[in-house]
Amino acid sequence: AEQGVPHVLAGCLRNATATSVSARRLAAGGPIGIIAAGERWGDPAGPLRPAVEDLLGAGAVLWALDPSASISRPACSPEAAAARAAFLAARPRLYEVLLDCSSGRELVGRGWEDDVATSAAHDVTPFACRLDEGEFSLAR
Repeated sequence: AEQGVPHVLAGCLRNATATSVSARRLAAGGPIGIIAAGERWGDPAGPLRPAVEDLLGAGAVLWALDPSASISRPACSPEAAAARAAFLAARPRLYEVLLDCSSGRELVGRGWEDDVATSAAHDVTPFACRLDEGEFSLAR
């Protein structure tokens, strides 16, 4: 993990609940930070652009951490609350939302619509991924 960050997990729509369970266990009652990664434009060193699929994935992990949290008085930052609310709003139609976002349109344009469907599947992967010494492995 990075300096001062003891644990880094990779979560998404597909493994949101598994990631939240691992995060809660690893945090041992401490704070949990969730970052919607975004994506690079063309050049790997180019600027980041926000990605709806990452916002929704972060929101799914946040929702899984506390499904009963109040929308009007969440126990998280305004940014986290917005990600959680976006996920809850999109949840009934994740596939359609991802098809219509910038990344989804790009993938469909390249003939990769199946990748969008795979990405839109919520909680179908029962494990979290953890970054250790620059490599991802199953979170234990």
